[in-house]
Amino acid sequence: MELIGIIGGLSWESTAEYLRLLNEGVRARLGGLHSARLRVATVDFAPVADMMAAGEWSRIAAVLISEARALEAGGASFLLLATNTMHKLYDEVAAAVSVPVLHICDVTASAALAAGVSRVGLLGTRYTMEQSFYRDRLALRGVTADVPGAAEQAVVQQIIFDELCVGRVEAASRDRLLDVCRSLVAGGAEGIVLGCTELELSVRPSDLDVPVFATTALHCDAALDLALGVAVDV
Repeated sequence: MELIGIIGGLSWESTAEYLRLLNEGVRARLGGLHSARLRVATVDFAPVADMMAAGEWSRIAAVLISEARALEAGGASFLLLATNTMHKLYDEVAAAVSVPVLHICDVTASAALAAGVSRVGLLGTRYTMEQSFYRDRLALRGVTADVPGAAEQAVVQQIIFDELCVGRVEAASRDRLLDVCRSLVAGGAEGIVLGCTELELSVRPSDLDVPVFATTALHCDAALDLALGVAVDV
């Protein structure tokens, strides 16, 4: 089993999900007492969140690159950015190391296409929804992404940062998220991408009548394929 390097803490609530899913996945595949080989770097999210709000992405890139290089030096065979939003800086991080960095959008697009879905609704942080980096990467793989309107984006952003990132999972907020999803489906989306790793703490695939692409779970599954020598379609 290859050693997986994880850049997490963005937020640690979703990083904990990465650790759980990776270890449960290894146990399901190999049985017995097997667990995942991981090296995890977690950053302090509060100053990073401030930098995001201030648009200081180059400073965030420096933080991520430092962690990526440390993980590579520690023997990681490949890396995961355990966050959707920070894939805005994927190119900078990937260029700074010599080991692969598994892109969350690529595995998500592959899952969508495998399900026969080429148009999705995208939920995420406002940075992921407002900016084009995520949608552009999906489009490279043949998947078109629609995003909610500005008012709905504000709702999703508030739920992510004020609730899910601090461990609050509210039933009323789940209902609001599902309303946003249904609005996207009514507008033509054939499936929903949960494009923020914290959203899976609230919304479940069984909550909707269309395919739901849980990016954390998909990222972890593809990482285990890579770590165990299974071909990955990315």
